[in-house]
Amino acid sequence: MTPGRCLCGSVRYEVDGEFFAVVNCHCSMCRKHHGAPFATWAVVPVNHYRLVAGADSIARHESSPGQHRSFCRTCGSVTPERTPDGGHVVVPAGNLEGDLPRPQLHMFVKSKASWHVIADDLPQHEAWPPGYGMQPVDRAPATPGEASQAHGSCLCGDVAYAIDAPPLRFMYCHCSRCRLARSAAHASNLFFPLHAFRWLRGAERVEQYALPGAERFGVAFCRRCGSGVPRPAPAFDVVVVPAGSLDVDPGVRAEAHIFVDSRASWDVIGADGIPRFAALPPRR
Repeated sequence: MTPGRCLCGSVRYEVDGEFFAVVNCHCSMCRKHHGAPFATWAVVPVNHYRLVAGADSIARHESSPGQHRSFCRTCGSVTPERTPDGGHVVVPAGNLEGDLPRPQLHMFVKSKASWHVIADDLPQHEAWPPGYGMQPVDRAPATPGEASQAHGSCLCGDVAYAIDAPPLRFMYCHCSRCRLARSAAHASNLFFPLHAFRWLRGAERVEQYALPGAERFGVAFCRRCGSGVPRPAPAFDVVVVPAGSLDVDPGVRAEAHIFVDSRASWDVIGADGIPRFAALPPRR
């Protein structure tokens, strides 16, 4: 039995039995919804999945005709969703506890974020792997409506922002909190000066969740689609931006993998040349 949950713990579920597949998806929709460079999905037969608690806490967004993405209304974690044919459930691996099979492949690498490097030796597929029987969905690129150095938006487009300064830092965080929050192998956080950040639309649609007992940890997400969006942190004079929400290349690359001692057993970093730290990196 493999348990899973959202960040706040409102939604809980179990997977009983073997996994049908575990895959890394680099499509733009997964990137937007998770706020991460890719999503890792564990696919299980529907009769091996059980929702234990939190049915009323789950919201659903129709990201494309007939296909939905689900998330916790309280904390924004991505929650499991049935495949369109109803035969399987796709579960975000980042929210499962315990050992899982390592991912078998990367898919939709043609849509991969320009700032992310795939550094392992897993097979790569431009779109759906052969035999998956589904077709890709084209998604028009988002535009900010005005000039800025960096800009981004949520999956549904209700929330958009712009930033008029280069990032201060860019890090991949593998801690368990980030894994639960982003429902992915790791978070990919850019830190920008707060004074350079502005909402272009949808600020009233942004929901924030502060993890109880955590001095600094929190998340922000779109109330309609659940996508990770920037979280202003006035106490530190920065805004934390999930890189997956960007609509442009930030012009920098990740400078560190942090909290790698806490990474999931199935999380293979690969030889990407980025420095790794057991916990936090040295101050600079």
